[in-house]
Amino acid sequence: MFAPSPSPPRPAAAPPRARRACVLLAALACLAPAAVRAEPPAAPAPPPAGDPGAPAEKGGLVPLDLPRATVAAAHAPKRIALLLGVQRFDDASWRPLRYPDADARALGEALRDPGGFDEVRVLTGATRAEVRDALRALASADRDERDTVVVYVSSHGTLARDAAGQLRRYLVVRDTRLDDVPGTALAMDELNAEFDRLRSRRKVLVLATCHSGGGKSLLPEEVRRELEATKAGFLVRPIEEVSRASTVLAASDWGETAREDERLGHDIYTYFLVEALRSGADRNGDGAVTASEAHDYARRRTYAYTAGRQRPSAESTEVGADPIVLVGRVERKGKPELYSYATRLDGFTVSVDGRPLAELPGGVVLEPGRSRVQLAKGGGPALLDRTVSLDPGERVDVVTLLERAQGRWEAAPRVALLAFLDARSRREVLGPVPGFGGAFTARGWPAPSLSLRLDLVTSFGRSRIRQDGAEATFDYTALAAGVGVPWRFEPAALRGAALLAGPRLSLLWLDRRFDLALAPPAQRVLTFTPGLLLGAAVPLGRGFTAGAELHLDWLLLRVDRENRSTGLAELLVGAGYRF
Repeated sequence: MFAPSPSPPRPAAAPPRARRACVLLAALACLAPAAVRAEPPAAPAPPPAGDPGAPAEKGGLVPLDLPRATVAAAHAPKRIALLLGVQRFDDASWRPLRYPDADARALGEALRDPGGFDEVRVLTGATRAEVRDALRALASADRDERDTVVVYVSSHGTLARDAAGQLRRYLVVRDTRLDDVPGTALAMDELNAEFDRLRSRRKVLVLATCHSGGGKSLLPEEVRRELEATKAGFLVRPIEEVSRASTVLAASDWGETAREDERLGHDIYTYFLVEALRSGADRNGDGAVTASEAHDYARRRTYAYTAGRQRPSAESTEVGADPIVLVGRVERKGKPELYSYATRLDGFTVSVDGRPLAELPGGVVLEPGRSRVQLAKGGGPALLDRTVSLDPGERVDVVTLLERAQGRWEAAPRVALLAFLDARSRREVLGPVPGFGGAFTARGWPAPSLSLRLDLVTSFGRSRIRQDGAEATFDYTALAAGVGVPWRFEPAALRGAALLAGPRLSLLWLDRRFDLALAPPAQRVLTFTPGLLLGAAVPLGRGFTAGAELHLDWLLLRVDRENRSTGLAELLVGAGYRF
């Protein structure tokens, strides 16, 4: 044992803070090991902040003091434009144009001011490779679905047959050769595909070209001879991919000539398009000039200036549905608008409260409230005569008004013919049989160009099958039902008739009952299957329609303990009533 040492004199009491520090030091000393060990050298003090030799702390967070306005501006949607003008060509066979460079530059200036576009690139005299590079660069700059993107092309257009013999439209660039258009020009298919791949949902493609053989167009000799040999100069529109997700504006309609004008010093349509942006062609007074407002202004001025020889067109029905702002911004609810770009309504006049206001395609502004809207062509009867009530800022497609006036719902009884597509199933399962049923349609849902369609067909009776040289009779009951969402196409040439095409999900129930002692008393089949709906509808007047549909289904059946795949066709014909 260690003898206690005499107690030293008691020092003066330390302050409370000092006492707490002493207790902490004593506790640390008690935790230290009894044996004395050599301690490693102390780590050097960290270099002062800002020393370039200071090691970076891995995984550390660096606080940044960014103004909220700066962050918002970085994530804000942009307005971007790529404007292409080609007026001189390496191949002397192409007639030089006078104003594509001036067209592209004038539109670029209007998009910068007053348009306020963030990026405007004007590319003149470009080769095919340079145009492709510019389109790829545009795709890289377009990173937000809310961006507004404008692509403009002013050059020659031409027609040529590709390697497969299909007639295609092409845009002529600086290095395009007349003797090899498919190999050196820019195909409209390719331009449409690059345009559709852009991320933005607000994009406009403006084509200041034509493919008629005159004006801003030139055709290879073999195509020109083909046109001359065609009766009345008629040629079917070339096959190409149609842009569905964008607004495509053209300086002229198919088969017409896009013209340059020396007095204007520009392509005629482009001149009035720029004028619409600079003059503020804000039709509904909401503070912004949209693509549809600018196009309608330029279309009407071009039509009047050329005495009806050039009719600018909108190649996509998306125009007008979702306004794409080119100048200004929407600051308030504007006046209500009616618009239509459906080709079957071209040339119809919209009258409001008895006053003719505008000719379609295009838009017309109404006063808020109730108005009587009429739609007629020439001196013919009114296709539409309806009182509507519209609120400020409301935009309504005239086709929607027609749908409402003609009835959105349709009930149609049908007679039918059901048949398997392969001979073996017709011989061993069920032959062609008649049936009856009906179809019910809700038009304009889930989108204006779509319809929801329900159908039901039943058939029952007595039939016979042949198998392995023997025949057997049986009673049957068949039930076919389906739900489809077909697209509705109404070409102007069909004069109000419509074509239907779309997917369909169907159900088939088949019950066979044999009289043979060795056969099972009943054979039942129930199957769900995807299929296709094709059809046509013709208006008869007073709400009545005549229609026919063809349903094609692919089935997997288990018959006589055997799985077999086959197809089933249902042909439905009858009349219907819209309400």
